[in-house]
Amino acid sequence: MKNLIPADYKKVFVFVIILAFYASFLVVKISLPMADNDAGLYITDGKVIWETQKVFRNNIYSYTMPDYPVYDHHWLSSVVFYLTHEFFGFSVLTILKTIILLSAFVILFLAAIKKADFWLVAAFSFPTILMLSWRVRIRPEMFSYLFIALFLYLLLDLEKHPERKRIFWLIPLQILWVNFHLFFFVGLALVGGFLFEKAVLNPKGFWRDPAVKKLLIILPILFIVIFINPNGVEGALAPLKIHSYATFTVSENQPLFNLKASLFSWDIFSSAFIPMIAIFLLSFLFGFWNKFIGLARDKPIFLLLAGLGSAGAALLQLRLATLFALIFLPAVSSNFNGAYLAAKEWLKRKYPKITLVAGYILIFMIVFVFSYKAYRINADAREQGYPANLGIGLDRYSNGAGEFFKNNNLKGPIFNDYDIGGYIIYHLFPKEKVFVDNNGADSYPVSFFDDVFMPALNNEEKWQESEEKYKLNAIFISLRDGSPAVGGFLWRRLHDPKWALVYFDTYAVILVRNITENKEIIGKFNAPDNLNRTINQMIYSDGVTDRIVAGRFLYLLGRDDLSTSVLKKVVAEYPKNSWVWLYMGAIKVWKNNTPDLISAIIFLENAVNMGEKTSEGYAWLGLAYFRSGQFEKAENAFQKALWLEPGRYDATNYLEQLQPYLGTGDTMIKL
Repeated sequence: MKNLIPADYKKVFVFVIILAFYASFLVVKISLPMADNDAGLYITDGKVIWETQKVFRNNIYSYTMPDYPVYDHHWLSSVVFYLTHEFFGFSVLTILKTIILLSAFVILFLAAIKKADFWLVAAFSFPTILMLSWRVRIRPEMFSYLFIALFLYLLLDLEKHPERKRIFWLIPLQILWVNFHLFFFVGLALVGGFLFEKAVLNPKGFWRDPAVKKLLIILPILFIVIFINPNGVEGALAPLKIHSYATFTVSENQPLFNLKASLFSWDIFSSAFIPMIAIFLLSFLFGFWNKFIGLARDKPIFLLLAGLGSAGAALLQLRLATLFALIFLPAVSSNFNGAYLAAKEWLKRKYPKITLVAGYILIFMIVFVFSYKAYRINADAREQGYPANLGIGLDRYSNGAGEFFKNNNLKGPIFNDYDIGGYIIYHLFPKEKVFVDNNGADSYPVSFFDDVFMPALNNEEKWQESEEKYKLNAIFISLRDGSPAVGGFLWRRLHDPKWALVYFDTYAVILVRNITENKEIIGKFNAPDNLNRTINQMIYSDGVTDRIVAGRFLYLLGRDDLSTSVLKKVVAEYPKNSWVWLYMGAIKVWKNNTPDLISAIIFLENAVNMGEKTSEGYAWLGLAYFRSGQFEKAENAFQKALWLEPGRYDATNYLEQLQPYLGTGDTMIKL
């Protein structure tokens, strides 16, 4: 236990503070229908695999693309999620996630202190956790974080103790990894990078190095074992697949650098990432200088390559940026370690009393920064009306829409949006299948999104084609998706006599086809009293999100007066809530008259300035500028939306419409 728990109680205290800070991002309730929460989909994957004792190879969830081949590269994660959920429920699933992610961080921390002083690692844990906090949902990639930390620990341990044989644990870890998550290729890259460093630093003694001998045995075995997965060659080559859409994008799969995109979005994430890149590069000036002046034994080539590789991966896909955080901590800590220890030793020799005081100041600063940041995050959330969602298990309303569909024996085929597909699968599969789901490119061809799904959302003629082709009987849409495409689609369907509203809550809305077979359910739930009761529950809810969504939904129903009243009350109570400003602005844009467009621009500029620096926020702002005749500003806003979400359908479409007006001066137009 001496290696795990420092003898110095100050270190124990600080380490507990650090872990508590990270845990505050992890121990949160699960909002099952939310767009970025695919837990229900993974649980269903695991259930199917467990019950059939095989990994499915085609899109079993969709009636639109049932024969499209799929290669489940995280099947073992799904089985773990399913079994945990089946026997213990969502509460223990939250605890499992927290344990795995905390364990990954602890192992990473222990790996870093093999290369640097504890206090230096503790200080650099702060930006590391801010970056890691961006990806804290129940996802298969959490296992990859654990495997990366283990690989780093074992490689750095081998560097310090080349005689040890524990490095051979990499082989069974790699076998597990290739079945747990797609990032298994990182293991090969880490071992290859470690060997490359050895070859550069000691070319003459390379083959005699005991660590090299072990890794030269291990590396080819690691490559071979990645084929030990149910999908064989396809599974091993899965990381090489890159998908591109003309009309549809998934934000987390977009390029990050695109520097402009990172500056406009992902508040905590981007604000940590850019300084971390700068600190990382600066640290290697120290790292190589330390070698030159004799403060370090070797040049830090391995960690430099790993850091540059992970940062480069973030340029390709936003979701990969958290890999950089895992490399950042040991790399930066070890690079600054020589200078830190030299300064500490000089101070101790020259000013021993000051050294003692400086040590306590360092401890205080670390504890203060972690504690204050945790306080500020919660305080900012409260100022916007969002109470801390700390806890385990499901958030409220998580099961409402799914249970309603089942309990009232509603029938498909269902048309749904991308974000809520996994939620529908969790509640309704195998009785009902989906139009599309959150697996995206892994389960649907590019042509499906470009030629079927997005046109059905945006074009009435294409919608009617899908409506008839698939004999649609129900519409199940995420109400939290505030994009112009989904908002416009909902407006049209809510005012379409062929469809009737039967259910809505803070997360979802359900409509059924207005036909004889659905008369009973329509008569029961579409009655004004029932709709008014639900709306009132949301309007007078203690949750600000309920009230904002209610205000937006009232506008979609055609109740402009009530919508404005509800949202004005929210903004008066929570003026720093960027989301309510966004919705108020969107509603004004929809109205499309001169006074409302002036208000829309003010509201949407407030939304963006307060934090809605997203593709959605800029798309709405661009449309407000466009309709008010501010064409250059409109072009700039649409371009920002596309920087954040390349291929965004509405921004691309409006930019095309905008071209004839550029350079013509300001003119009020109607679209």
